Amino acid sequence: MLMLPSINASLAFNTLPVLLVIVPLLLSIAAFTRLLSIRHQLVIGIPLIALGNATGAWLVDHNLALVLDGWLLGGWALPIGIRWALEPTSLVLLTLTTVVAIAASLSSAGDRIKRHEYWTLWWLMWAALNTLWLSRDLFNVYVALELLSLSAAGLVALSPKDPYGFSALRYVLVALIASLLYLLGVGLMYGTHATLDIDLLSERATSDTLHAIAALCMTLGLMMKAALVPLHSWLPQAHSRSSPAVSAMLSAVVVAVALYWLWQLWLGPFQVLSMQPLFAFLGGLSLLWGGINALQQTQLKRLIAYSTISQMGYALLLLSLSTDADSHALAQQGATTLLVAHGLAKAGLFLAAGYLVFYHQGDQLQRLTGSAYRYPWLWAGFALCAASLVGLPPSGGFVGKWWLFMGLWEQQRWLSATAFLLGTLLTAAYLTRVVAIALRPTSIAATKTYPLTRLSAIPLLLGCLAWGVGITLVIHSGYLSLPSIDRTTRFFALPALLIWPLILLWQYRHPSPPSRFFAVILWLTALFHVIALTSQDWLTFYTALAWLGILGWLLILHGKASTTPQAGRTYLAMMLVAEVLLFAATASMALQGSLAFEKATFASLSVATALLVGGGLAIKSGVLGVHGWLPIAHPAAPALASALLSGVMIKLGVLGALRLTPDNASAVTAGEMLFYWGVLAALYGGVQGTFSGTPKTVLAWSSVGQIGLLSAAIGVLLLSPDNQALRTVIMLLVISHGLAKSALFMGAGQWGTLSGRQRRIIGAGMTVAALTLVGVPFSGGLYIKSWLTYSMGTQGFAGELLTFASIATAGAMLRYGWLLLKQPAADAPLNTAPLVSRWLWAGWWLLCASAWLVPLIWQWWLPYPGSWMAANIKALGVVAVCTGVAAVIFYLRTTRNVTMYNITLPAVPLLPWHHASRIRLAWLVERRLRHWFVMGLCLLLTSLASIFVSCLVALK
Repeated sequence: MLMLPSINASLAFNTLPVLLVIVPLLLSIAAFTRLLSIRHQLVIGIPLIALGNATGAWLVDHNLALVLDGWLLGGWALPIGIRWALEPTSLVLLTLTTVVAIAASLSSAGDRIKRHEYWTLWWLMWAALNTLWLSRDLFNVYVALELLSLSAAGLVALSPKDPYGFSALRYVLVALIASLLYLLGVGLMYGTHATLDIDLLSERATSDTLHAIAALCMTLGLMMKAALVPLHSWLPQAHSRSSPAVSAMLSAVVVAVALYWLWQLWLGPFQVLSMQPLFAFLGGLSLLWGGINALQQTQLKRLIAYSTISQMGYALLLLSLSTDADSHALAQQGATTLLVAHGLAKAGLFLAAGYLVFYHQGDQLQRLTGSAYRYPWLWAGFALCAASLVGLPPSGGFVGKWWLFMGLWEQQRWLSATAFLLGTLLTAAYLTRVVAIALRPTSIAATKTYPLTRLSAIPLLLGCLAWGVGITLVIHSGYLSLPSIDRTTRFFALPALLIWPLILLWQYRHPSPPSRFFAVILWLTALFHVIALTSQDWLTFYTALAWLGILGWLLILHGKASTTPQAGRTYLAMMLVAEVLLFAATASMALQGSLAFEKATFASLSVATALLVGGGLAIKSGVLGVHGWLPIAHPAAPALASALLSGVMIKLGVLGALRLTPDNASAVTAGEMLFYWGVLAALYGGVQGTFSGTPKTVLAWSSVGQIGLLSAAIGVLLLSPDNQALRTVIMLLVISHGLAKSALFMGAGQWGTLSGRQRRIIGAGMTVAALTLVGVPFSGGLYIKSWLTYSMGTQGFAGELLTFASIATAGAMLRYGWLLLKQPAADAPLNTAPLVSRWLWAGWWLLCASAWLVPLIWQWWLPYPGSWMAANIKALGVVAVCTGVAAVIFYLRTTRNVTMYNITLPAVPLLPWHHASRIRLAWLVERRLRHWFVMGLCLLLTSLASIFVSCLVALK
């Protein structure tokens, strides 16, 4: 009985190479001789290979020594023999290969590819990949690489998109040159050490000239196979012209295996050569060059192919890190996770692209216009894979990038970190561009809609797997904490509990816009808003913010204005910049300590981390200087979307600042500068709103002003974090402004559909909300501003400056009312269900009244420190003054044509994407890289760069 487990383990150990390598080789022979049908090949091969993979996972999980010792093929002992082994990293990538190959095999079977030569090469490629993950002998790796390259090139040649075999021939020639270079390095290593076992070479290798030459040859060969810039020009043609299943395998695992062996060499035998600067340069170059060229493509599959070039740059950055640092193990784990997440996502993208190209009879991006509404589940899979590739938390792509970036941050690789973040922005740009085209409404009727098959769900499943990897790792690592409701959460939840039910019910009863997709986005936005409010750690909060940024973009895209596409791009661009800043801050915070809010404060963070957090939260909130999306997005978005963006979503930046400023934190001297900047923003936003031309633009500028007021208050709180009264007043301002602004945006959106009698009723409610923002006598707004003035004065600041901010806000609200009055009334009520409409408008009236009354209720717990009657009399004088000033401004504007200089960030231009590849310099350079002479020149330059770096290292 005691020997049974060892017998089972030994049996599993001995059958592992048979299942993983011998089975696909036998199936290749069966396909070539036609002994088995394609269906029988799949029925036999897929379960047996999956069983071998599961057996290997069981062996590694039990840490059996025989797995680490490996298999000695033919019984020959080291150093002469060939050894196979299974390690945790190779097991993970072997599992990736199994999953992707099964998905691609099923897709090929679904496409009814019945050519036996196709399946002969397919099983050969699978066997070669498994051999490469198991092998520990460099010559055995050479043989497997040759088999892999020849079978992959043959599969490319069988594609109908490459009828003359030009792409396949280029692939073969590049692979042969790469193999010869690799073989030359192998010969040099064997001639020196009389062994090719990589573990023995790691013990014997030195940093002399011979080893440097061998390293150069083998590295160049593997770089060509991994398509790293500038040796990449063969990949876009080969991957884009292959069948979808072949493209999925090439981009997901075939390219990754070459990069894996670069890791093995440079973290093993060649580690003593210290070529980190070269790999930092090449990794950053691949990241940026691949992303730039992907951004300018007009064909879907070529865009995804260039994305592969860019994504390989991330993994190469691992070799730019010193192995002596504490974070190297985490960075290596992140790079491995990144390869897995990239493989799953890229396979899903290529398989989805294959279906889309077939359904739309073309690969041009413009053909995909409106496609998301015809094939929503297919695009859901595409979007999930794209989000993981971008690194939206908590996907596998995010976890891999996060851990790898932590290594760059800790070792202060600032240039590599900058390239890392720019590459992330480029990835988001070219993938969201594709999604935006698919979501763009089209007036052209579809000629034919194809029914989706069951196999078309494979991209969705792969996308779910990519996300499952990340979620599993985040939970296993203990980064996330359970949601909780504390005092701050209750304050921020109050406006949400009033706004969200009304908006969701409004969309259900009177859809505006009438889109089921818009309703789904609203529900998802509500979910992530709840997650943000109840989060107790920074990672959960950042995850919710990232999702809300994407969902906000999708909400804006449902607007009907002509400026909606430009507004969506501007909003998305700024949100992506904020996500990148917060991503870098998250990595830094994790390195400095815990991500829990009770331990992470502005005072405890480094200056760089605090600036990253502050910059990201400032963009999210629309603070002056990074406010450019607010006056552009709000006029173009649907009214319900604007109500959410201004009412609850921009307040999350304030919530983040409060979470990082607990009452037991130390003072931060930057609070004084933030105070005066916030007062300037309050004045500037009100003045700009006074000179705006549409009601929603006025409200957008008013939000800039109110966020400025909140910024000034937070600046004072940074200097005195223990001031509980000020903290309470800040949260009351969040409540009042959120309720009032949501009501005003919803009212502006419905104003054109109301009759004269309805306008009088609704106008009264809008007047209540507007006067609350101004802070008229006996309003909650006055109570809040009076308390803010008192708190700022006690800290030595000029709190009376808020009076001028109130005057500017009053001008904006008068302008808002004037613009509404100029709009003609509807002849009859638009709504056909008056009872339902009355209930909806009653809920809307509740928003207006709550904005006025809720802050006043707090006088029972937080009495105003002074004469409340004197404050009201002073406010009455301010209202009189500002009314007169506004009248003069309106007169000057209408009679003298006086305008104000509008300082906003430039909008992202509408690029001519269908002509992009004809006008960009990158396209011209990329065309030259396809010539053999230029490829040889790049190979020579890369060699010279390697020699130069090695000489510098030797001199040191």
